[in-house]
Amino acid sequence: MKVLILDDIRISREGLAALLNKIDPSIEIAASVATLEEAKQAFDEKTIDVAFLDIQLQSGTSFDLVDEIPFETKVVFITAYDEHAISAIRKGAFDYLLKPINSADLRNCIQRIYDVDSQTSESIETTQTKTDDPLINQDIIGITGIDAITFLKIEDILYLKADGKYTMIQTTKEHITSSKNLKVFENMLPESKFMRVHHSFLLNLKFITKYQKEYNTLVLENGAQIPVSKSRKELLMQRLMHV
Repeated sequence: MKVLILDDIRISREGLAALLNKIDPSIEIAASVATLEEAKQAFDEKTIDVAFLDIQLQSGTSFDLVDEIPFETKVVFITAYDEHAISAIRKGAFDYLLKPINSADLRNCIQRIYDVDSQTSESIETTQTKTDDPLINQDIIGITGIDAITFLKIEDILYLKADGKYTMIQTTKEHITSSKNLKVFENMLPESKFMRVHHSFLLNLKFITKYQKEYNTLVLENGAQIPVSKSRKELLMQRLMHV
């Protein structure tokens, strides 16, 4: 489990890291940051499984960061003020912890995360072993929208963009919004053709026409410019050499 800790008080970050390490030494503190900008950069450069976010910061509130966080990252808000509970829940928090953090509450939170991840993995494995799934075959994928299922040729999909709990699919002819999140499509679409180059973008490698080094972006055939996460750049370059 890779964790991000956002808190503008250094001793609070260090204390939480120590508690997490005591609960499970295998937990990796992938980023320990004090500002919203540092957190945004960390999400762009690294894969984060769980984000522990102090709500009140000198640079603003961590509620402002939620829309920048990948859907599959679980968010745990931390604060000394319990009046933020309702707002945290509305922001889709996985959990909500009060300062000073009780080790039993934190341990329970971590166990719930492991339980949910285990259930999700089983669900994905079941989906991947199905050979009669009506929504996907070798050539066509069914996009579940709000009021209909649209069938698309996989080869016509340029890229998919995360939009909160939804996904926008851009094809050579149109764009469609799906009610499923980007992680679902990452597991469904063929890995030989598609790659998650950024926490918000999954794209069809065959439509790449240029990589702009200065801006760390990809240009597609339709002119779209897709950002590349620093953590995914090396693998992308390796993949492009074999497309």
